[in-house]
Amino acid sequence: MTADHATTIANAVDKLNAGDVDGYITGLYAPDSKFHGFPDAFSPDRDGIADFFRTLIAAVPDARITAKDLLVDGDRVAIRFSLTGTHRGELFGAAGTDRYLDVEGITVLRFVDGLVAERWNRLDDVALLTQLGVLPAGAVA
Repeated sequence: MTADHATTIANAVDKLNAGDVDGYITGLYAPDSKFHGFPDAFSPDRDGIADFFRTLIAAVPDARITAKDLLVDGDRVAIRFSLTGTHRGELFGAAGTDRYLDVEGITVLRFVDGLVAERWNRLDDVALLTQLGVLPAGAVA
């Protein structure tokens, strides 16, 4: 079963990287899945997370998620990933800058019946806000 989780994730992320948010969402998340660690502006359910990824793709049309590490333990998968792309449109209050973004994050997924039932997410918000120009470089020690 563990290889199935890795394959499910890889297939879904391929869809997201191609800009297919709906395919990503329906291929990875159960309809009643719950999300933790995303901005409060997005509801912690599957519809809210779909809106989050649509917002991300609109602002960073060439966004690419790359798994750096993937660890599977039964129904749980931990992934260290990078998010890269060019900031073209409004994102988290920052107008498009044409800056290249390269931010790391970690997510933990809990699978039930082959789909994610719950997701915990941590993105390097300081790096993201600095790269967006919202925080000045070196503002946080």
